Amino acid sequence: MKHKIRHKRQLIISGLLVLLVFSTFLYIPINASDDEEETDDDDDEKENARDLQIEVSDSEASIESRLKTGDIHNEFSVEMTTEDEGLEIQFEFEIDNDTVETEIEFEVTISEIVEYIDDPIDGFYNESIDEIVQALELDDFNPIVYTIETISNDTVHVFAVETTDGIFSAQIYFTGEFVLINDTLIAPTQLKIDIGIHNFNYSDPNSVLALKVELDSELEVEYEDNEETEDEEHERAFDEHEVEIAFGDYTGFFSWIETVNVDGVEYEVKATPIYSDDEENKLYLNYPRGNEIIHDPKIGIADILKIATTGFFTKPWIELPNMSRNELLIVSAITLVTIFGLVMIVKRKRT
Repeated sequence: MKHKIRHKRQLIISGLLVLLVFSTFLYIPINASDDEEETDDDDDEKENARDLQIEVSDSEASIESRLKTGDIHNEFSVEMTTEDEGLEIQFEFEIDNDTVETEIEFEVTISEIVEYIDDPIDGFYNESIDEIVQALELDDFNPIVYTIETISNDTVHVFAVETTDGIFSAQIYFTGEFVLINDTLIAPTQLKIDIGIHNFNYSDPNSVLALKVELDSELEVEYEDNEETEDEEHERAFDEHEVEIAFGDYTGFFSWIETVNVDGVEYEVKATPIYSDDEENKLYLNYPRGNEIIHDPKIGIADILKIATTGFFTKPWIELPNMSRNELLIVSAITLVTIFGLVMIVKRKRT
């Protein structure tokens, strides 16, 4: 009987030892990376770094981004305008080598805020069923404000856009490097947009809002919904949805985070399927009712990044608090001392 009790105690203590050792290793890999991983990430950033040229006026901003590696040359340009059509962003991408030249261009326009009665309630704006209370066209903007910020030692170009009534705003971020901005990793082939709807003048107490987004291209392209984005595939983002503008081997995209911040609370964003008619291709991002609505879509070109690893922004399978190097050492030391003490207890029990 005593032998069985002693055996059970040894099993319990051994289990505790295994648990402590395992918990120690859980902390270390997530918060600290080895030199080889850091070198791979640095190499990836160097491979994808781009030269930028930027020009800004009151209602227009242009970005020229170039990358040349070996015999392959690619460049893309971004034209942003704020006139009577809304916030219009046009992407043009071109890549060529000695034998092949590929070009893609597309346009994304944020043009209207629609207040509507969602009846029947399904969370989507349906033009043929739901009642429109009012449609606020985004056609009168203040001058574009251009600033340069330093985030994580990288240069970030910021374009601030706002309607004259202050209801709609957009902070547009662009960089020649990989930069983490407001918990979103931005690649040098993307624009990050922080959209804001502020103190909208609701006309009906039961209404909600939808943001109209128009997609257009002069080329023959296909518009497809994609539940897994390129950034999700490479573990650079999570909980995203996108529309692909596909042309040959390359694609443009308009993507968005699947949650929106409304008055400090996170809600699900529902997007309508793409409506296509003779005049335009469009979708609506649907938001709950609130005074401060903040959402962050992205626009960019997929399939042109040179990624050797997926270590830029990996989400751990167990969420743990961030710890400094000193805190890690303290936790490790305490764990080792505890393990040593338990080992001594086991030895004494055996004696």
